[in-house]
Formats: sequence, structure tokens, C-alpha cells
Amino acid sequence: MIAQVVFDLPIDGPFDYCIPPHLVEKTAVGMRVKVSFGAKSRTGFVVGLLAQSAIPQLKSLQALVDTSAAFNALDLAFAQDFSAYYGCSLGGTLFTMHRSQKTLQPSLRREAKPLVSLYRSSVGRYAAKIQEIMDGYRRLQAPRFLILVPDAFRATTLSQQLKCEGTLKVGTRSSVFECEGRLTCVIMVDDEDASYKQEQMPMYETRDVLLMRAKIYGFDTVFIGTSLSPELMALNRAGGAKLIDETAPHTPLITAVDLSNYKFMPGMVSPPVYDALQAALKAGKKSILVLNRRGSYRITRCGNCEEVLKCSRCDSGLIYSRSAGKYLCRHCTSTAPGDVICPKCRQSNWRSKGIGVEQIQAELKKYFPQAKIVAFERGAKSPGAFDILVSTQAVLRFQGIWQVHMATFIDFDAELNRLDMRSSCNAFSLARHISDMTLERVFIQTRDINHYVVKSLKANDSQGFYDEELRLRKEFGFSPFKHWVKITLRARSEKSAQETSAQVYNQLKKTAPAHYAVMPPLADGVARRRDQFLFNVMVQTDQVRGAVAFIKSALGQIKRPSRVCVTLNVDP
Repeated sequence: MIAQVVFDLPIDGPFDYCIPPHLVEKTAVGMRVKVSFGAKSRTGFVVGLLAQSAIPQLKSLQALVDTSAAFNALDLAFAQDFSAYYGCSLGGTLFTMHRSQKTLQPSLRREAKPLVSLYRSSVGRYAAKIQEIMDGYRRLQAPRFLILVPDAFRATTLSQQLKCEGTLKVGTRSSVFECEGRLTCVIMVDDEDASYKQEQMPMYETRDVLLMRAKIYGFDTVFIGTSLSPELMALNRAGGAKLIDETAPHTPLITAVDLSNYKFMPGMVSPPVYDALQAALKAGKKSILVLNRRGSYRITRCGNCEEVLKCSRCDSGLIYSRSAGKYLCRHCTSTAPGDVICPKCRQSNWRSKGIGVEQIQAELKKYFPQAKIVAFERGAKSPGAFDILVSTQAVLRFQGIWQVHMATFIDFDAELNRLDMRSSCNAFSLARHISDMTLERVFIQTRDINHYVVKSLKANDSQGFYDEELRLRKEFGFSPFKHWVKITLRARSEKSAQETSAQVYNQLKKTAPAHYAVMPPLADGVARRRDQFLFNVMVQTDQVRGAVAFIKSALGQIKRPSRVCVTLNVDP
């Protein structure tokens, strides 16, 4: 008897092993086994059993790790579908699933047709609406629920607010791999949140994985959010999901401040916003100013030689944090002391520019010295008491917990103009979430007063936003109409990464079907990160699985240096 085994490695397999006579009756598909692979002993999963192998000389299984199968046919079907879509190995997928589940339970397919429901609801509704949905399954015996949230803070908060007569787990993105096929319903909160995108292999989008699993296992899925993703709205329009809009009828007054009318204002806060802040302070009301830039300054140059102070490991300028008294890298954990010496001229005469939340905090303190003004960003503890909070989007962790009377987006154009096809969607979502935390008034400072996101927000017209966003995505060939697969070549040697990316491009261009678009290789937006140089080749397709199979086949035809790492990212 032959066991087909896969491993937690970036290689596809499976690999054939003889099953010793004393283990034949005990070995089953879905079990973990110990085998010799290369020069090491490794743990793998059995994904198939054969009577014989085409390979004449085989190694034998060393031992069984499990006494029963960890996965059944449905689990394996999902793992195969996932690995085909995201271009990772089957073994890597199975081990990812296994790590997410501490207690394995039998996976059973429900016979009822699964439902996909969308609820657009205000923040004050992440606990009441979820409780209402779970209560609707009371008729079932011991219902099982999984709730997905963007971060651990909200997972903890929500767990404390909910009551369930069955089994309930609240988790972040990796919980989507829960190997529990008897789930009754999975509820996903704020599916458009960037935290749901895994940035390491396998680079999956949690929403898409959830829909993939629901189709195989047959459980219901419910998506709840203040602003749902355009992908879900497209699914609704295609008849694949039911939308229930429960957004609160009361919304704060949203005012767009055209910064082109204030060309000579001394700082980053416009006169209308200053007036509103002053009125709020006099009335004893709280305000939030939102700016997605950490620290005090964004870039620092030497006053003598103009050298930019950069991270030693990344091709990125360091951010200066006044509160920490040092320079921070936005891409890795590297830091530099506040009195660091210029590596070029050996002087310490730095000149910093650019605006971060701490700089806005300092600006406001000049005008409102009597107010308690607090800066808040990712990694910081609760801001505590404040009159004015200057924060990055990290403030969203307090959705549904507290509200303010006024909010302002300091630089909304920075949100709209990021190098990301989702920049408009993310800007709209952020504004909707902040507005939902605000009782009276929201200001949007912008120089693009006629942008469709700004106009939709002013008019409280979500439908208008989705109409234009989906129109543009269709026109430019983005998800959900077409898809992009990013092939990243990563190496410590810039030359190796660049040359290999050229090889990949040439091979793809030579063999690609006519309906695939292959873009020439380009250095990543941040060309060096964590001592690795990155080059990307992009492929556009309308059928992801076919494109991923084609790309992996083409990569197999290329002889690349062993130290060049290749990763695939679907819809980056």
C-alpha cells in the first residue's frame, strides 16, 4: 500500500511512501505521518492511498502522528480549491488549516441550501445585530457560530457582549480556516477592512475564502458592516446575496472644505475647522482629527549634505516620533536614536519635514493651550480622556464603544490617492466608519472637491458610490470583473531579483494565452524591504485558477537561483 504525502513546504507534491505492513490498517487519508524527506525527518499529511506507485524505489512511513484522520473529504476538497486559487502548496494549506484549529471535530455537509446575507448597519448596531442573527437559529439543536472580526481588540470586546445557546467563537482572519464543517453560520464584520488580507503566503482574502468554504460545507454566511466591499455589492447585484440596509437614518452633517480656497493657511488645519473646534471646546464637546500618518515628521534630511535618513534594511525614509524620541521604520522593526549621525558626512544636523499626528497635535496646542489634546496611533494604549484626539485610523478600534461630536479628515486626498486600486473604497469606508462614530458634524479637507467619493459622502449616497466604483473597476479591469496575480521575486541581491523577474516575464509573455495581459517587471513600490529586493510581474485574467496554474507551470520552466524567493498574490 502506498501513501501520498504533502508537506508544509512551497512544493506541490504529493510524494509516494510505502506503508509498512503493521501500519496498513491504521493509515488513513487526512492523517499526519512522520517520514524522511531529503535529509530530514518531516511531518506530512496523507492525501491519498494507492495500491502501487510508478516510482520503483520508495521510502517507508516512519510513524503515525495521529490516531485518526484530522481532515475528511470535504476538508481536502476545500484545501485543494484554496491551493489552486492562491497558488500555494496543498500541504501548506492543510497545515494552515490545522494550526487554526486546536480541537478537530468531524466535518459534515449541511443539506440545506446555504444563504448569503449582507447587512449594512451602523456601528452601534458589531453586537445587537449579531445577537439577533444568532437568536434566529434557536430552533436548531446546538447551533455553532463563528464570527470574524478585523482585530483581536474587537474580538475580545464582542466576545464579552454576546450570549449563545450553542457554540460560539469570535476570531480574526486565520479563524476562517476553522476545520469545523458542522458550522451553522459564519458572520463576518467589516469585510472591506485591510486587516483581512493576509500579506504572507498563502496571501488570501478572508472574504473570498469564507465564500469558498461556505460553498463546499454548506453553512450560512452573513456579512455585516457600515460599508460593505464593492465585491459583495457586485455579488448582491448578480443575485448571489441578499442585501438588508439598516443604516441609521440619522447621520452627521458632512462638509467638504476646499483647501484650494485657503492657499496661505499657516498649518494643516483650515479656518472652518478651527472655528468648529473652538465652538466644540466652548460647549465641552469632544472632537477627532484623523490623519493616517504616524509620528511627527515623514522625512528627514541632513542639513549639510541633503542625505535622506533611511532605514538600514528598507528603501524607505524613517519617521520621527517625538513621543518616542527616535526614528521609526514603517516597514520593519528598525529604529534609530534621535541624535543619530549622518552616514554620509558624519554630522548630526537633521531637518525634518512632512506631517504626522504628533505634528498636528503640536499645531493645535499652540491655538488651544487650555485643551487636552492627545495623539493616538497603532500600538498605543487607550488614549484616555481628551478634548481633541488626533489619530490615525487606529481610532476605529473604539467603534461602538464611544462617540464624539465632531470629526475632521486632515488630508483626505492622501487616502484617495494611494497606489492601490482600493484607495477610493478604503477612503469611503474610513469616512463612513468615522462618521458613524460622530454625532454632529464631519469635515473633509480636500483639494478634489468633485471626487465621486467626496460627493457621495456629502450626499450620504452609498448607492452612488458603489455605482461609480464598480463602473471604474469594470472599465480598468479590476476585481470583481477581472483579477490580477502579482508574482514577486525577492532576493538579497538586487541583480538576482531583477534578472529573474525578467526571465519570468519573458517566459510568461512567450506562452501566455491571448486573453491574459502580462505586464513588464517593475521594482516594488518600496524596492528593498527587510534586506530583500523586490521585483513584480503582474498578470491580468478573468479566471484565477487557470491563470495560477499557467503561472506555476511557466515558473517550473525557469532555472532560477535558489536564493530567489517567488510568491503569488491574487488581487493584491
